[in-house]
Amino acid sequence: MKEIKINISGISCMSCVSKIEKSLYSNSAIQQVNINKDNGLAILSGESLPHIDIITGLIETAGDYSVNDATSDLNEESSKRSKSYKPLAIIVLYLLGTTLLIEFSSGMFLLETWMPNFMAGFFIVFSFFKMLDISAFATAYQSYDILAAKAKWYGYVFPFIELGLGIAYILYSDNGLTHLITAIVMFVSLVGVVRSVLNKSEIQCACLGTVFNLPMSYVTIIEDGLMLLMALTMYFRII
Repeated sequence: MKEIKINISGISCMSCVSKIEKSLYSNSAIQQVNINKDNGLAILSGESLPHIDIITGLIETAGDYSVNDATSDLNEESSKRSKSYKPLAIIVLYLLGTTLLIEFSSGMFLLETWMPNFMAGFFIVFSFFKMLDISAFATAYQSYDILAAKAKWYGYVFPFIELGLGIAYILYSDNGLTHLITAIVMFVSLVGVVRSVLNKSEIQCACLGTVFNLPMSYVTIIEDGLMLLMALTMYFRII
């Protein structure tokens, strides 16, 4: 079981403690919370604790409280991860290069065949990273996705939805239903991402699961927006 120690300012009574505990326990990954009212020290325990940014958000939504300092095994692990878009950029470039090679190997480039190939690779690869730790992904996804926030089971199902869409783009790329479902899924995801970015929420982007500590920003909006645009483009080409 993992543990994290947090110093919280703004606690003045047991009512404050109760509010913070209630907010923290709303995240199922946090199994135990012990808060010292006098010094503001909180000790959180769980098998797979959420990212510190998610924990901070839960505390701040409970009232006029703030996190001053946090120490845990999670911080040590996170510091080893590059908080940048380098992993995302490399994966996208690999997918882009591979799908372009497939197109040019046939002697010509056709947008209508390249897009399904790229979408297939995108969904299959991204679902793989999410499945490496589905529980951690579901917890991170719950912090910003509008559906996962209301029904956490959606976070557990989402990687399989992506995998299914990837397979569908390989087998049924000319099926309008594939593009329509993709457009709906990406639109819902985009709404949550846009809301988080506009609210300037410093949370982890879970597009590659929790393997990489990617920050949520306009890059995520562009990523989801382009996928939505490609799905709609292919859908309207068919109907």
